[in-house]
Amino acid sequence: MVPTKQIPIKNHLRSPIKIYFLLLTLVGIIGTLVSFGILLYTVGKQVIISDTEYIAGERYYEIDACNTSMIPKPTNINPNNVAAPTKTEIANCKADKTTRLIQTRKENFKADVLSGAIRGILFLALLLVHYPKFMRLNKKTD
Repeated sequence: MVPTKQIPIKNHLRSPIKIYFLLLTLVGIIGTLVSFGILLYTVGKQVIISDTEYIAGERYYEIDACNTSMIPKPTNINPNNVAAPTKTEIANCKADKTTRLIQTRKENFKADVLSGAIRGILFLALLLVHYPKFMRLNKKTD
């Protein structure tokens, strides 16, 4: 008689631990990609869009309010008088608002970079911890 080869039977059952490592590996991959994508977008937005373009495109209404706002100017005759602002006051208001908007943009950029980097690192750590264990479990059952 000719000896017959025994073909190993593959077991495709998913154990709870395999499913756990699979899910956490997927969460790590997706979370890392999304976090670093947001981080890249934030840095690109800061580099490509200048401060003047940012103010003109997103926050011009704050500077425009300097033209239309009324600044109270009491006089001797009428202490409750409200007069239109002078050109110097308008220029000072615009310069002050511009400075504040640029500082706010820089603060928001730093906060977004810090947030994106921390999330990206945490998801990457999650991926690096669970992916090797997931691969080891798959090799044992094959």
